[in-house]
Amino acid sequence: MNENKLCPVCGSDKLERVVQKESINGDMGKNMVVDIPHDKCNDCGFEGDFFGENEKAIEKALSSLDKIYIEDTLNYFNENRINFAGIERAIGLPQRTLTKWKSGNSIPTAAGIALLKFLRTFPWLIEVAENKYDYNISQKIFIGAALSMFLKSIKFNDGDVEKYGYSSTSGNFFTNIYADNFYLTENTIKVSFTQ
Repeated sequence: MNENKLCPVCGSDKLERVVQKESINGDMGKNMVVDIPHDKCNDCGFEGDFFGENEKAIEKALSSLDKIYIEDTLNYFNENRINFAGIERAIGLPQRTLTKWKSGNSIPTAAGIALLKFLRTFPWLIEVAENKYDYNISQKIFIGAALSMFLKSIKFNDGDVEKYGYSSTSGNFFTNIYADNFYLTENTIKVSFTQ
């Protein structure tokens, strides 16, 4: 090792670099395996991050994960035909911000990355923003999104009848589902669980 680097316990310069693989668990189910260096003194046996290099490796991994979040979220918007300009207008971002983030010409701040995570996790928040954060409309959008998720999670039989639609801006939803243990109409939801 470099003679300037000494064991903080015994002062020996007989240090050995040991690299361990460590999994960094990020947000949104993203993980990354990184090499985490630490040192071992061959004289006294003390091991650790003598020179503060672990934090640099972890920060680099987290920065790489941030780039993955940005790319994944912006690709999700593209794949689902959610217009960047519409998002920017709705949430008050300057024009072409998302395009700059996607191309790498600009890097979002921590707040920008957090915003992207929220919009990717709850894409219906874009519609809430489009409606100027009106409380009543926001509640209808939220309930509509929750109902849609709920309906997608139900396993229907071949004989079940399903017909539904929702307009969050007008607040009107219509759903008629007839199943053995589930009946949903415009004004009621009845679920019965039988074994």
